[in-house]
Amino acid sequence: MVDTVFMRIGQLAEAAQTTPRTVRHYHRLGLLAEPVRRANGYREYTMDDVVRLVRIRWLAERGVPLGSIAALFAADTSGEGVSDTVADLRALIGAVEVEQAKLARRHVGLTSMLADAESGRTVSALPTDVASALTEAVDTASSPGVQRALERERDLLEVLAMTGSAPEQFLHSYASVIADDEKRSRYLASLSDWSSIEGKEPVSIESAIGQLACSILAQFDEQTIADLRAQSDVGLGMPVSLDDVVPDPAQREVVLRVQRALVARIVDEGEGR
Repeated sequence: MVDTVFMRIGQLAEAAQTTPRTVRHYHRLGLLAEPVRRANGYREYTMDDVVRLVRIRWLAERGVPLGSIAALFAADTSGEGVSDTVADLRALIGAVEVEQAKLARRHVGLTSMLADAESGRTVSALPTDVASALTEAVDTASSPGVQRALERERDLLEVLAMTGSAPEQFLHSYASVIADDEKRSRYLASLSDWSSIEGKEPVSIESAIGQLACSILAQFDEQTIADLRAQSDVGLGMPVSLDDVVPDPAQREVVLRVQRALVARIVDEGEGR
């Protein structure tokens, strides 16, 4: 028969690869029972305490909250509460899966940023094809006004990308527009018109505002509308004040009309399906 081996708190902590402070913390939480003090005034622990302590640490390292560990121990002892334990573990697994998805998205983003940096491109939140297409358009703009409009558009799209306020397909549509000669021509013409209304009173150019809004709307093909509808939970709202992004009143009125018309079109066509 093997005699019981007694340990003091430091020896217990060392055996379980933790610290006396952690052991005392588990005592306070009721996870680890405090042994009765012996005649010499010291608490002395046994191998049962080592096993219990190692089990606590094993569960905690796997993401089980300390409060749930207590419930697990209670279920093991009484046989009751098993369904609650299963539910808790399923919830923990679900939380881990959510975190894994976040990490996967972060990995994709960092990989894209690394590729931009290694290629000498400006690190951007925009998809590579969109950023490249807009940069090329800025560099080859036909006038300073169009160039400024393109730069502002690029900045706005980057804000939308960084805040997750626009579907990725919506962003990719810009690259497809610029890559197509006919669409690119219409797009740049719209930007030229956009530049021409800056500084003018909206009331005095009502017709020009309406025509420009219609011209921009015409560039949203059925596929883009369908993609926006499919991701309607993302929305078309601005993450920052529209007044800050588009300070010019006439240009801001164009944006508002396009935004309202797009929302109405998405809703109407969605209900008609």
